[in-house]
Amino acid sequence: MRIVISEDNNKLYRSELLSFDPSMEIIALNPLDSRDPAWEAIPESDALFMCYQFLFAARDHPEIHDALLILSKRMKFIQSGFAGMDSPILQAILKIENIQIANASSVYAIPIAHYVFSQILRWNKRIDQHIEFQQSKHWAPIAGDGELTDKTLVILGYGGIGKQVAKLGKAFGMRVTGIKRNPVDDEYADEVLGLDQFEALLPLTDYLVLALPDSAQTRDVINADVLKKLNNSAMLINVGRGTAINELDLADALNSEEISAAALDTIKNEPLENSSSLWTAKNCFISAHDSAHSLLSLERAFDLFFQNIKNIQNGDQIVNLYSE
Repeated sequence: MRIVISEDNNKLYRSELLSFDPSMEIIALNPLDSRDPAWEAIPESDALFMCYQFLFAARDHPEIHDALLILSKRMKFIQSGFAGMDSPILQAILKIENIQIANASSVYAIPIAHYVFSQILRWNKRIDQHIEFQQSKHWAPIAGDGELTDKTLVILGYGGIGKQVAKLGKAFGMRVTGIKRNPVDDEYADEVLGLDQFEALLPLTDYLVLALPDSAQTRDVINADVLKKLNNSAMLINVGRGTAINELDLADALNSEEISAAALDTIKNEPLENSSSLWTAKNCFISAHDSAHSLLSLERAFDLFFQNIKNIQNGDQIVNLYSE
């Protein structure tokens, strides 16, 4: 078996790969240099670990994008380091025939779920207000609910991330409902329902988490009509794609107190423009698409690639294999 990985991954994991298969040929590339060795001269290979280093390089450098696309055409299998498939390089690769590609949707679920609850607790425990009081040397207890027990958590887009969010929600004693296109029972949610039941839940929802991919069906799914139906004490947290939200409608809903708060790790056009009304919307907490960051992510991504290498050799099913 011949595989292609980054130089960093070669340093970290070469011995582990060879301990599994001593005959494995490993080609290590610098993701920022497509000339030494020349990527167009790399022979046909069984697998490419397209870790985030390759993906970020392709995003930021057109010459790397083009070289990586040429390289990809000589692969039988590609393990992406991204959870989603909407980056330009991955969209281009999906058009290539006879390539299997897997995403990394299971890799980032844990840190993203931790982000969700950091924002939920930030609002529930009024952490920002406590910080303001400390900075002004103002001693005053802050009243309020103060816990999540029996609160209703609705997760729109109940995949790998949604399940990790649900798992934490149950640990906090919340009532958890997952929403997905094809609902099936799950050990972490109290119930998993279809999209046709989503709007009926809105008046009862305390925390609405979005973990949706980008598609024609999901764009602007959160709009003025939905926000008006949502419980006005509810908090919205988006860790899916920013295209799911009509941002002007959300800013209006926050400023008019139709909902109480929002935490946005993704927005439609990144970075967020200075003119966006979200920057100053009431109780709108914005982060720069970093909820997935974790020191363990690289390790988990490699473990997924390694597992899929084993699965290919053993004739087993590829984990996270992408299919439209």
